[in-house]
Amino acid sequence: MKTKSNILILGASGFIGQHIVKHLANSSWKVYAQCLPNETPSSLPDVIWLPCDLRNANCVQTWPEKCDSIIYLAQSPEWRVFPDGAKDVFEVNVAAVIRTIEYARNVEAQHFIFASSGSVYDQTTQPSREDDRFDIGAQRNFYAASKLATELLIKPYTSLMSIINLRLFSPYGLGLNPKMLISQLVHRVQERKAIDLHGKDGMQINPVAVADVTRVLERCLTLENSATFNVAGPDRLTLRRVSEIIGLTVGIAPQFTAHPEQRVPVLVGDTTALLKQLGWAPQIPFETGIRAWLES
Repeated sequence: MKTKSNILILGASGFIGQHIVKHLANSSWKVYAQCLPNETPSSLPDVIWLPCDLRNANCVQTWPEKCDSIIYLAQSPEWRVFPDGAKDVFEVNVAAVIRTIEYARNVEAQHFIFASSGSVYDQTTQPSREDDRFDIGAQRNFYAASKLATELLIKPYTSLMSIINLRLFSPYGLGLNPKMLISQLVHRVQERKAIDLHGKDGMQINPVAVADVTRVLERCLTLENSATFNVAGPDRLTLRRVSEIIGLTVGIAPQFTAHPEQRVPVLVGDTTALLKQLGWAPQIPFETGIRAWLES
């Protein structure tokens, strides 16, 4: 019988983590999944749960002595709290990542996948591409700055292992944090509260279903090279249209407050590079993905 490869997933009890752990359970991988000490995750075949706080420098001592691949999905719960939450965001989004990649180096891991964010890009009027030049002086929040900083800090490790940065654009689905954009829109539609729009129709986004994020993660585990990819959905939509689709799904017409004088942000990720290297890109239309989530 072929020995299963070890994979360590950090932030495994979170939104995306729960989906990828379930997907990889009872597969060709032996899954080690990190969760917080006070959590009791569900039992799954070939999944070993490792309760530990990533902010604790000694947590790596509980991890396997041999590991082939690592997926870092952990997020600080203080990501929207600034400045009081800045230290926690730094500990989870930067310091813990460096400890993890040092662990990866010591156990001779082959793959390290880091969940970054589409918010690292400067806002433009066009879809963002991975080779866009960054304006370091541009205004960005602490969360986005922490993600960009970590991307830069782990890049030198590409000489030692395959490093994959995944810039996620508004992932959504079962288990999504209530504070995230799509969750907030669902809540406002259901509660019949007005949704503020930049301009007439609001900012443009291309949200990605968590099932497609899971497929991207799995496919990236086969890559031998390092890369940075946008992970975004196939539909480029205005916030008005996103809300209308949510409304059709739940049977409630959304309400809006438009601000024509405001500049319309574009938070859209170009997925050409992902399609070129993986031969595949997220495919689930927003209308299909949101229905699958809200009717589940």
